[in-house]
Amino acid sequence: MSKRTKRVNLKKLYRTVYEKRSVTKPELAQELGLSLTAVSDYVNQLEASGYVLSTDKGSSSGGRKPWLYEVNPAFRYIIGIDMRASHFYVFLSDMIGQLLHKEFVSVEKAYDSYVEAMADTVKRILTDKQLPREKILAVGISISGVTDFANKVVDLSNELSWAKKPLGHALEALLGIPVFAENDARVYARNEIDSGDPNNVVTVLYLNRGVGLALVIGSSVLQGYTNRAGDSQFFGKDIDKIYHVIRTCALFQEIFELPYYYQGTDPAYIAELNRRFMQHLKDNQQWQADMDVFSTEVARMMIAMANVVNPKRILLTGNVFDYYDYIYHQVRNKILQLPVTYTPEVKRNSPQDNPLENGIVRLIMEKFFQLDQFSI
Repeated sequence: MSKRTKRVNLKKLYRTVYEKRSVTKPELAQELGLSLTAVSDYVNQLEASGYVLSTDKGSSSGGRKPWLYEVNPAFRYIIGIDMRASHFYVFLSDMIGQLLHKEFVSVEKAYDSYVEAMADTVKRILTDKQLPREKILAVGISISGVTDFANKVVDLSNELSWAKKPLGHALEALLGIPVFAENDARVYARNEIDSGDPNNVVTVLYLNRGVGLALVIGSSVLQGYTNRAGDSQFFGKDIDKIYHVIRTCALFQEIFELPYYYQGTDPAYIAELNRRFMQHLKDNQQWQADMDVFSTEVARMMIAMANVVNPKRILLTGNVFDYYDYIYHQVRNKILQLPVTYTPEVKRNSPQDNPLENGIVRLIMEKFFQLDQFSI
């Protein structure tokens, strides 16, 4: 067997262990269509290299318990960064998304100083945690804008006022670690992937300073040059009605400066923000009318997409939906009231799921399994 064939098989086997979380050798042999002898050899190689761990906690109907094989979470580590205009959120996780460190860093949005601040922060975290760079699998970045994921370029970010910035390559040069930059909507969409369902279709709307749209088909996120709904002629001029509210409401501007919801904001403050927002609508009939148009247009936009791709689920996410219960329920109810060919589930992120962190971890592992630069 050639070295090339063995490497591919090892990575395929490791991916199966990673996705199943816990599996026996006979289960792997059946899943991959390989002999038990070959699977045993491959698994032993993975265990000897540190990629997987074995335990004897498997269940048995009688006789000796089978060995279970699981991913070694500490074999490598992943760094994730969520970029915003006034700050970035950075975290360190193991291979399966367990958080080991997290923090917020205030920053100026000028490109060179922003990149330098991210690099300095990552270096400091590695020093504090006594982790050599070789232990970091990759850095994953979530950014609002249009990204060329394959080439690690930020084509356009209105929030940061950046255009044609080679963000991934710039950070790689400073860190000596692989870096991948992805649109924020598609980061969150990765939480909706179902590797076991080839018919899985989900549309994701990410609403912040702009309108991000992502589409999950089968076990992957659809990649394309344009990944923001506001840049698509498919939705026509009515998108301006959404932008009008986003860009002129003072309360919206306040939430855009808040950090990632699940890691940095007091729940009491979120409740107060909703109370103020509701009072604001009661006191200003024009804003109430504008908000009705806003929620209707968002719902129509998603229904238009739903009628094209017939999704099982629609995920509403982003700061606007995270911070305002009123807006989420308005949009959700209007989606369910409008005519559709199939009534999808309309949902949003669960705070317990760490959607940003898990989305970034998943995109890094996606690259690990796809690219030859990551070998086993």
